[in-house]
Amino acid sequence: PIIKFSVDWWNTLHQPASVFRLGGPTIDPSMLWPLAVMALGFTVLFFALHLMAMRTEIFRRRVTAMRRVAARQAERQ
Repeated sequence: PIIKFSVDWWNTLHQPASVFRLGGPTIDPSMLWPLAVMALGFTVLFFALHLMAMRTEIFRRRVTAMRRVAARQAERQ
């Protein structure tokens, strides 16, 4: 937090916030809309990949469990 506020307090090296401000964004709409679309797209991609990874892990565990059951049945015979 101190780094973010230092940019606002000592306006020397970096510009202040352009998107998330109390008075509304100061960034030009021609740049704001692509930024918002890409942020939304990245978020959707993140959750899609996360769900795919979880589904893959569930399938991997099911296969492991089925292999254990098959190994136990093979031992009994």
